Amino acid sequence: MNAWSPRDENSDAELELADSLIGKADALLRRHHATNAPPAAMPAETPDDGDELPILTDVVLDFDENIPLLSEVAQLQQNTPSPAPAAAANQAGLSIQDRAVLVEHLVEIDTLIAHEVETWLSNELPQLLSRELDKLNERLRIETLAHLRATLLPTLSAHIASRLDDIER
Repeated sequence: MNAWSPRDENSDAELELADSLIGKADALLRRHHATNAPPAAMPAETPDDGDELPILTDVVLDFDENIPLLSEVAQLQQNTPSPAPAAAANQAGLSIQDRAVLVEHLVEIDTLIAHEVETWLSNELPQLLSRELDKLNERLRIETLAHLRATLLPTLSAHIASRLDDIER
C-alpha cells in the first residue's frame, strides 16, 4: 500500500488531468467503434472535443509506427500505377488488417486502463476510507463533547447543586 498524503492543489490538478486523459481515451474508443460500425448504426451527432483530438492522435500514432499515415498512403497511390483488380483487393485487405491491428491495440489499451483503475481502487480505496472515517470519528467526538457540555452539563450541575443544597439544610 502507498503512504498516501492528503490532497493538495497540485494533486487536484493531477486528478483532473488524469480524468481528462481517461475521458479522451474513452472518446477515442467510442469514435473508433462508431467508425467501424455500419452506416445505419452510426450516431447522428458526434461529440465535438475541440483540441482533444490532436493529443489522442499523437498517442495513437506513437503507439504503432507500422500503421501508415494517410499522407503516406496518398503519396504511395499517386506514385504507383493503377493496380489490377486482384491487387486492389489485396490492398483493401491490408487496410482492413491495419484497422484490425489498431482495433486490437485499442482494446488492449482499454483493458489495461480498466485493470489499472481496478487495481488502484482495490489498493487505495481502503486507505482513503479509513482516513476519512477516522476524520469523521474525531469530528463527531469533538462535536458530541461540545454539545454535551452545552446542554447536559448545565442540567447535571443544577441537579448536583440542588442535592448539595438539600444536604446542607
